[in-house]
Amino acid sequence: MFGIGAGIENKGIFFANSARRFALDAKMFRCRAAIHVENKDDIVFWSTILKHFRPNDRFHFIAGSRNEFGHETSGVTQCLKYFDYLSHDFFICIDSDYRYLLHEKGIDVKHYVLQTYTYSFENHHCFAEGLDDVCSRVTHVPNQLFNFSRFLSDYSSIVYDLFIWHLYFLGSDPTRFTKYEFNQLINLSKHKNPDITDNARRALGELKHKIEKKTDYFRRAYPLADLEFIREKYKALGLTPDTTYLFIRGHNVYDMISCISKEVCKVLLKKARRGHHSREAIAALYRDRNSVDIELRQNIHYGAYTAIQKLEEDIGELLGKAEDSVPRQGTKKAMSVDHRNS
Repeated sequence: MFGIGAGIENKGIFFANSARRFALDAKMFRCRAAIHVENKDDIVFWSTILKHFRPNDRFHFIAGSRNEFGHETSGVTQCLKYFDYLSHDFFICIDSDYRYLLHEKGIDVKHYVLQTYTYSFENHHCFAEGLDDVCSRVTHVPNQLFNFSRFLSDYSSIVYDLFIWHLYFLGSDPTRFTKYEFNQLINLSKHKNPDITDNARRALGELKHKIEKKTDYFRRAYPLADLEFIREKYKALGLTPDTTYLFIRGHNVYDMISCISKEVCKVLLKKARRGHHSREAIAALYRDRNSVDIELRQNIHYGAYTAIQKLEEDIGELLGKAEDSVPRQGTKKAMSVDHRNS
């Protein structure tokens, strides 16, 4: 094992040998390939996606590995340390963060990198068209209370201009408007019991006021900023006022949707309780109320939007198209996979 101060050449040998060992491990486990992901939480998403498009293949997932100093490490930085040693037998799957929007060099399938094309895998689970069904499956009651598609469209439209400014500063002066500041501004008011009345109109109004105050300041302070060029540039990559929620920090979006979904389910159950007279029926409804996050993690809609379509194209290019591929539309549950940390 190389210690602190190991040379670049030795470091390269270390990661080359590790990559070779991962590929050999995959063959030993009778898997198609070894895949290094960022963390354990990423395994379910990537295994589900790959199972959908490659139903007959198995993969050996690695959620963490040793760095050049011998320490067990995870995260995207660790994944990218293998960049020069990837192949069809050992590749990486990572969240795009802003890499897709900013065209980070080498982050593409030609270099054996699969990326989410959304900020992170959590954004995929929050795809708007499937969220009404999430609450219905949890409560067994049709969701006619809250329109998630309209909410996310409204939320995205409110956040969009601020996000364009954020991308503008990322290209000119990242310290002027940091990721941390942006992520703080786009958060809805944090309440355990969010107000979902009239599709969260009040919370969205407060958010709009806060964001408009910031964008008004930017317009006055930087009157020469060419935002129209930025808008057109990212529109070509799928960023529009309706889709912003797919490109901003996934944890923010997921936590917001999870919180709202739980509140919607609670209200639906209160209404449904009036129609169930036995204690057993009522108890059965309330037992399921805590499964919101389980259902959200299964909310993946194949072929329904650009990011998932691009991911499908990449998998086809890297692994080929399975002759007996499963249907494109619908929701696919996570599969059981063989994964071991190295």
